[in-house]
Amino acid sequence: MKSALLILAIVGCASAQFSTTGQNDIVNVHNVLRSSIAKGTYNAKGTIEPAAANMRKMKWDASVATSAQNYVNGCPGGHSGAQGLGENMYWSWSSVAPSTNLDSFGAAASKSWEKEFQDYGWKSILLDMATFNTGIGHATQMAWANTNLVGCGVKNCGKDSKMNNMYKVQVVCQYKSQGNILNTNIYQKGNTCSACASGSTCEVSSGLCA
Repeated sequence: MKSALLILAIVGCASAQFSTTGQNDIVNVHNVLRSSIAKGTYNAKGTIEPAAANMRKMKWDASVATSAQNYVNGCPGGHSGAQGLGENMYWSWSSVAPSTNLDSFGAAASKSWEKEFQDYGWKSILLDMATFNTGIGHATQMAWANTNLVGCGVKNCGKDSKMNNMYKVQVVCQYKSQGNILNTNIYQKGNTCSACASGSTCEVSSGLCA
């Protein structure tokens, strides 16, 4: 009986993770944003942001995803402070119980973070405290040029007594290299792909350093 219970626990945990489809959807939302910034076409609440010379292409990383999944499994109320990793968090509440497939929450979370640029604007590519405090911290982590790895976890946290017993789903994405370093430029302005890091090449179609 103990063996059967252990197997059920492992299967239950695995079913909460993002599938390959969910992973690709998350990465795609990030790279669509990053590509438009790289090409100098991104419109943040009416302002066209300058082109990026060094915007890296984002990829899914299994070890980062494992870290994010392990953390979100506890349905945390705040950030992990994981060493060397950036982190974005998202919560969704519904009166209807979520299905066992939680893939859609990854793209929804990513789109909600990017929407900060639309809601609050983006005044400066220098991330000083004043810029951070405008409410765009999730979006700037998505746009951080030197970050090229992302991994996310998702958890159905069940009914939330603090929210009228609505069902809560939580998403945590972690990033490497870490972004949102104060008093640092989010990216380098310049001609698209003109300052790609050593060992990377320009992906012309996206304008990203891959």
